[in-house]
Amino acid sequence: PRAVGRRSALGRFVGRRPALGAAALALGAPRQATADPPKINTDRVAIPGAPAPARVSGLVLKNGLRYEDTKTGPGPEPRWGQVLKVAYTCYTRAGAKAPLEKLDASTAYLIRHGNGRTIRGLDEGVHTMRIGGARRVEVPPQLAYTAPGLGPLPESAAGRRKLDRALDVMAATAGSAVVFDVTLLDAWVDDADAGYYEDSSFSVDALRSRAGAEELSRPRRRVCRGWSEDVP
Repeated sequence: PRAVGRRSALGRFVGRRPALGAAALALGAPRQATADPPKINTDRVAIPGAPAPARVSGLVLKNGLRYEDTKTGPGPEPRWGQVLKVAYTCYTRAGAKAPLEKLDASTAYLIRHGNGRTIRGLDEGVHTMRIGGARRVEVPPQLAYTAPGLGPLPESAAGRRKLDRALDVMAATAGSAVVFDVTLLDAWVDDADAGYYEDSSFSVDALRSRAGAEELSRPRRRVCRGWSEDVP
C-alpha cells in the first residue's frame, strides 16, 4: 500500500476542520425561526407602549333598554322615591341605522323617581347613574310612551303632534328608539314621601304576624236579632 506522509495526513485533517466546525455549530446553535412569532395576548399581558384593547361600550338589558355613560358623576346614585332634577335632549330614531331627529330638550326637568309617571325606559336608565353624570339612554318603543300622560313630553302642541307621528312610524319599524342624552343634576328626598318607595319588602311570616296582631286587637261583638253584646 501507498505510504502517506505525516505532512499529507495532517493537511487532510486540518482541511476537514472547517467543515466539522460548521457542522458542530449547526447542531449546537439554536434553530432560527422561519415564521413570525406568535402574537402576545395584550388582554392578559401588559406591554409598555402597546395600544389598549378595544372594549365594548354601553350596556344592553334583556328588555331592550340600552345605555352608555359619557361621564361618570362624583355623587351618589338616586333612590326610588326621590325627586330627580335632570337636563335632557330627546331624539327619535325610526330604524336601527336611521339618523336621530331632535324632538325636545329641557335644562331642568323634575322626576318623581319610580312613581310611574315617567316612561319606564328613562326611569330605569337614570336609576344607576350618579349625580353629576351624563348618559345616553336608548329606549325601545315598548318601554317608551305606552300610556297617555307619561313624560317627559314636549311643551308645545306642535311638538306633541310630531311625537305622535314619530311613534306611529317607530311602531312599524324595527330597531326604532327614543333616545335621551340625560344629565343627572341633583336628587333629594321628597318631604311628602311616606316611605312606600324603599327597596324592601315584608316576609310572609311578618305579614301573617302583623295580620294576626291586628285581628286580636280588634274588638269583637256578638250580634243577634234585637240585641248585641261584647264577647270576652
